Amino acid sequence: MRSFAGLLFILAAGTLTPAAGSAQDGDTLFGERVASVTFGPYARVEAGISFPSLDEAYWLPPGAADPRISFAPSLLDDREGFGAVALGYDWQNGMRADIAIFQTGTTDFVAPCAAASNGTPCNTHADITAASVSTSGVMGNFFYAPFEARGSTAIFQPFVVVGLGIAKNEAGPWTRTKNPANPTVGTNTVRSFAGDSTTDLAWSVGLGASVQLTRPGRWPVILEAALRHYDFGTASGSSTPLTAGSVPREPFTFDVTRQVATIGLRIPLERY
Repeated sequence: MRSFAGLLFILAAGTLTPAAGSAQDGDTLFGERVASVTFGPYARVEAGISFPSLDEAYWLPPGAADPRISFAPSLLDDREGFGAVALGYDWQNGMRADIAIFQTGTTDFVAPCAAASNGTPCNTHADITAASVSTSGVMGNFFYAPFEARGSTAIFQPFVVVGLGIAKNEAGPWTRTKNPANPTVGTNTVRSFAGDSTTDLAWSVGLGASVQLTRPGRWPVILEAALRHYDFGTASGSSTPLTAGSVPREPFTFDVTRQVATIGLRIPLERY
């Protein structure tokens, strides 16, 4: 681990040093080699792993006097896939922007009762014993590479990224199961409801770094790695019952965030 960190430090220190000469010149890895011209439109593709986090989960049971029940989601899958494709524009002055279409994998989870709004114990209410969620959407991303903005033409460039867009959260069918002390446990003990999709504002912030793989004179291919936090807003199942029984006043609802680690390729669409 120490040797890897040392190599990364040497690579960063050497390649972040501004190099003299044309952006097409140079052929060594440390310090002297400079990036090819990447000005103009580009395509980007990335894939990786997302680590979901589900919060603010609740539902309102059917009865008018029933309290609001809060839940503590527990993931059955602690990581899922993530992928995105994007088209953008690189000003090659430390700034670039793109529009990406993204998709996450499906996260399965349960959600035990955490609290009731009237203070009654959870063993008199119900747990969510099956649920799932996945997210797709569109996001505009802005990237800023501070060393490139200062004139560095190195092949290695760290960057920060922010994003804003729209997320479609697909909640799968969900099941609630009454706890043993529930006074009506003998009636409709287990009930399931249909899934639903909700659209919400999404945003993201993150850090990353890029390194140009190809040598000068060839079409530039840039490898990128990033770690980003995504907030996809609120997801909600449906109130439509799949089994006989009454309809909840509000279905199972929760907030969706993910930590996402990706590796991708960026390829300019024009060559200089």
